[in-house]
Amino acid sequence: MSEGAGEDGGAGQSVGAAVHGGRGGPLSLTGFLPVWDVERRRADLGEIAGWALERAREMGYPAESLDTLHWHLDARQAMALTHALTRGSVEERFQRILHRAVREAVPELPQDRVWIQTIGHFRILVPGDTVAPVPPHTDVGFGHSPAERNVWLSLTDAVGDAALHVLPLGASLSWMGRTGMLYGVIEEGPEIPAVPTRAGEVLLFTPLHIHRARPPSGDRCRVSVDVRLVPEPVGAYDLTFSPLRGTP
Repeated sequence: MSEGAGEDGGAGQSVGAAVHGGRGGPLSLTGFLPVWDVERRRADLGEIAGWALERAREMGYPAESLDTLHWHLDARQAMALTHALTRGSVEERFQRILHRAVREAVPELPQDRVWIQTIGHFRILVPGDTVAPVPPHTDVGFGHSPAERNVWLSLTDAVGDAALHVLPLGASLSWMGRTGMLYGVIEEGPEIPAVPTRAGEVLLFTPLHIHRARPPSGDRCRVSVDVRLVPEPVGAYDLTFSPLRGTP
């Protein structure tokens, strides 16, 4: 699915092409985690979807499935539910099923050397949404570490406008290197292709990929949850990351 090129790096190496920006000099991916260039995997996300639907019903939205949430709420209510699910993702039950799904999606990673974001970030977009869509950006451009890697889990089908839009790594680096635009929202940026997914699919990419989220069109709702992985920290680390758990 991916275009452009990425390179695997050994432990402690910086990997990928360097980009020179106006603040802070060259940027490159770091750490031993793979340079996933919009790679597609599959995992059993049924329990995660079931947990989210259960919480939505507890909040008064009697949806039969996550796909039909938009029949019961508007964009602002969807954002409130998004925040409630994200806050609730610290629950022990959710942490177990999230870690299990991530391990299934990336079995090649040495679990004892990988940390995962403590909070799962839910995203709900409804037709005509003007609240939740995310403009073009890179995660590094908002202060994230170049050692991080993104794991995006599709809890519903996400096709057409509802898909996550991600520019391949080679094209992202080329555009940033050419324009010097690395930080904040990317205005008048490159065309970013949609990456359609089905429920249960997982997208893997890096903090240097330019990506965005658009509002879905038609009669569809898009629900996803995402986390970031980092190499095990050598020293003290903040509480937003914790060790990726092994098999319980």
